This record gives sequence, structure tokens and C-alpha cells, in this order.
Amino acid sequence: MNTLLASTTVLAQDFALNKDTVTPGVLGFLAIFAIGVCLYFLMRSLVGKLRGVSARAESEEAGETTEKDGQEATSGVEAAAGGASGEDSSTRA
Repeated sequence: MNTLLASTTVLAQDFALNKDTVTPGVLGFLAIFAIGVCLYFLMRSLVGKLRGVSARAESEEAGETTEKDGQEATSGVEAAAGGASGEDSSTRA
């Protein structure tokens, strides 16, 4: 163990890095590329989920407007029917 530590310090002194030529290398490129691929698929999934949410919201809004229209139409029919039957019962008495 001690000889390994001593040999690494000796080898490190002989090895000089040039700050102009140091690059991340292939491993750095592969890491950034993998992050980019993951980001692409995550964004694709997110866009699909957002489209589903907006489609569901639009269908709910359409359902609410048809319910409101249907309620207004039936309440108008019921009011007309109730008013007519009320007149018939008063004329009979």
C-alpha cells in the first residue's frame, strides 16, 4: 500500500498536463450525449402528457356546455308544460 502511494506521487510529478490540450475526451462526450438522449425522450413524454391533459380539458368543457344547453332547454319545456297544466286545472275547477 505504501509503495503504491509513493509510486503514484513520483509518477504524478513526471506527468505534466498542458492546460491547452486537456479535453473531456470520449467519456465526457458519451456522458453529455446520454444526457441529451434522455432529455429528448423526457420532453417527448411531457409533450404527449400535456396534449392528453388539454384534450381532456376541452372535452370536459364541451360536455359542460352541452349540459348547460340541455338544462336550459329542458327547464324551458318544463316551465311551458307546468304553466299549461296549471291553467287546465284552474279552468276545470
